[in-house]
Amino acid sequence: MRSSGILLDTAEVLESALERIDRLKTLSGREKEALKRKIAGAAENFRELSKRAVKDNEELAEFFFKKAKEFKAMSTDRGIEREGKKNYLRMAGRIYQYSLSAEYDFIPDKLKELKKVYRKYIFGMTLFFVLSGLFLNQFIAITALILAIPIILSMLSLQRRGHLGLLLAYSALPIPLVVGFMAMTYSLRTLRDPAKIAEIAGHLGKSTAFARGYLTVLLLISLVELYLLLDGTVGLYRHRHAFL
Repeated sequence: MRSSGILLDTAEVLESALERIDRLKTLSGREKEALKRKIAGAAENFRELSKRAVKDNEELAEFFFKKAKEFKAMSTDRGIEREGKKNYLRMAGRIYQYSLSAEYDFIPDKLKELKKVYRKYIFGMTLFFVLSGLFLNQFIAITALILAIPIILSMLSLQRRGHLGLLLAYSALPIPLVVGFMAMTYSLRTLRDPAKIAEIAGHLGKSTAFARGYLTVLLLISLVELYLLLDGTVGLYRHRHAFL
């Protein structure tokens, strides 16, 4: 598979850039050490990936190789002065990020794992909106409407493996988790109180059996929502390197 060879060449180019970094006078000793750790880590990641790659993605592998050569060419005092230290260090950071996320492009099983996590997040958020409608609380319903835009944007960005989507997902998670916990505790507490069940039945204009069924559905949805969102949150963190 040609991609494996290109990824290995990318690792070798990055390793050869380490010698140039040692000779740089533009960077301080601390900056050089931090930079070398990052580039050495990227080289090791690409080398390991060249052994494990299953899918042949020659175009992407060539992109990584090109970026590695650009970085090596820039790794001179004159090159850094021309491009700017900030851009040079930012480029090193991007290459390291590429080396971490690349396995999702060359190892299909990793991408399948990520898609499972993504689906849990989507289903969990969908249940949050269902729960907001069932909870019969105007404040929660309005909050759900306000959160709809960032949640939808996070879903779209996560699907494209955008880092912004990951940030939006984590920023939107607290309120759905709180609503799920509130619905769970409310339904559990109310199901043990016949007077409350009768009160809810009167509010709904239905029988107590219907009110009890409504509370049971509320409880089940809240439990599933909490499980999906919590498991999805852990999964997104575990696969955080997939997002660029």
